Amino acid sequence: MSATFKCTIDFSNGATFDPALVLDDPSTPLDVAVLGTAASEIVDVTQYVLKASIKRAYNRTSDSFTAGTAAVRLIDRTGLFNPANTSGALYGKILPMRKIRFTASYAGTEYALGSMYVQSWKYQSPTGFDPAYVDLNCVDGFQLLNLASISTVTGGTAGQTTAQRITSILDAADWPTGMRSISTTATTTVQADGGTTRTALAACQSIETTELGAFYINQQGYATFLSRADIISRSGGAYTTFSDSGAVGTVTYQAVSFDLSDFGLINSCTVTRTGGTPQTVTDTTSIDTYFLHSRNRSTIAQTDTDSLDQALMVIASRKEVGADLRMESLTIDASDSAYPTRIIAALDLDMFDPIRVIQTLPSGNATSDTVITGLAYDITPNTFFTTFTTAQPFASGFVLDSSVDGLLDEDSLAY
Repeated sequence: MSATFKCTIDFSNGATFDPALVLDDPSTPLDVAVLGTAASEIVDVTQYVLKASIKRAYNRTSDSFTAGTAAVRLIDRTGLFNPANTSGALYGKILPMRKIRFTASYAGTEYALGSMYVQSWKYQSPTGFDPAYVDLNCVDGFQLLNLASISTVTGGTAGQTTAQRITSILDAADWPTGMRSISTTATTTVQADGGTTRTALAACQSIETTELGAFYINQQGYATFLSRADIISRSGGAYTTFSDSGAVGTVTYQAVSFDLSDFGLINSCTVTRTGGTPQTVTDTTSIDTYFLHSRNRSTIAQTDTDSLDQALMVIASRKEVGADLRMESLTIDASDSAYPTRIIAALDLDMFDPIRVIQTLPSGNATSDTVITGLAYDITPNTFFTTFTTAQPFASGFVLDSSVDGLLDEDSLAY
């Protein structure tokens, strides 16, 4: 048995993916459904999917997450998805920003792959013997936050933690409270909100930078904020080992790419908080070896000490990035029922999960310990491939008993 893909579209209004709570409707029970403006109108379109490409990514240049996207092609033999078909069951419902959800099931467990919004429907009329197609371009909640302009942030007072400020910003943008996953471990505090006009996404990403954390939309469609402590804890957990040899305890893969470059290397970092004194940290050994690679960062932290601590952590995590062979991407097949551990890894691994990748080479194996920062799924009725991309997060520190982040003389204490 291989992974079973499923794609559903909710044609109701509103941003919430979970079914709307409707009184006296047994299909929307308490603790499962959430309050909504209208009942859900969910249609399973899996049988029409010819191909789907789902991507949630991390920008290694800006060291921040980008919007998740998906491209889906549906076949239309009956005119179901023709927006001009007045007798069609979906007439009047094929509109931009309808909710679309991707899942996969294996061995009785359902895994979320992405929850997004259909930004456009591109209908291709039938020609000759070819049926009609409709191409869906989809984007996650970053698009909604990027379209939401805010100025006043109620509760945005000095002394809020970064997690509290994220919550205040999401409130200002009217982001559904039931679609949030906010850190409970954030300790960095921020200045009073400046009240300037900007997008809610830009405001959240400013807090992400201040915390040295992560802000992204997770596979359930929730606005997710991780503190640096969360990232360090996740990346310091037990890793999943992949190899091309099929050795016991490892998961086989289909393709891998490695990189040995100065991409992401930083040996001089200046962090400046609004109204504060620039705090600069350098590593002369790294500069002597790789030449100067500098980075400037701006935050709204309350103290210069926070700025200095951030600069120290950035240098500690990035000063030797070019010294080790690093995995860039790893592709595994989730459609081969002969390898259940591979299928589970393809569906279950997520952002900041640690992995070890081994490639057998004639002159010595290439081994890379890293963390996942991007996921892509490429699916057809007969194939299912997952690709992990990786990066070295800024937030790294010593984790007791961790085989990844618990190495003496290599890992540094976090702030």
